[in-house]
Amino acid sequence: MWQFISDNSVSLIIVAFGILAWIITIGASVSSRRTGHYVSGIPGVGGILIIIGFLTSSAKWLALAGLLDFHLLYLIFRVIPGILSAERAERKYIPPEEFDGGRVIEYSNFNKEFEVIKCPPDQYGGCEVHYISRYVIISKDDAFVLLKTKINTRIIERVTCRSVKECRMHASDKAKWVSRQANE
Repeated sequence: MWQFISDNSVSLIIVAFGILAWIITIGASVSSRRTGHYVSGIPGVGGILIIIGFLTSSAKWLALAGLLDFHLLYLIFRVIPGILSAERAERKYIPPEEFDGGRVIEYSNFNKEFEVIKCPPDQYGGCEVHYISRYVIISKDDAFVLLKTKINTRIIERVTCRSVKECRMHASDKAKWVSRQANE
């Protein structure tokens, strides 16, 4: 027994911190229920530290004890899949009929932001990265304008084109286009 403790002293210190964090979290939950006021613990940290501590020791199978932390199990099975499915869910957006002084013809719906990297030819190493959340094509002054926007309203760039097809060519290939007339 003493040989195990001396060989795995660092691992056991990590496990001890994990057990302490676990006790603090359980105590915070009990205190929250008794008083009716929310008391924050450190959920999931105890289980993670116990797993790490035992995985660095010679008795690796004891790392399964870290899975007894129900807060860690909640993170693994509820929170993380919820975040991943929220990222995959397509954000539906319907712009107003008029945007930036023009009638909306088409707009994009997609899952993630697009990165647009601009490197002016006259500046060495002076590139800019823009994150575009949405593309909107409007009809304005007998021309079509592609608006590259961030958070649906802040316009990053305007590109004037002769046709809708030309506007689409200036946008990302991954953009999923929706016609404004289809939603009316």
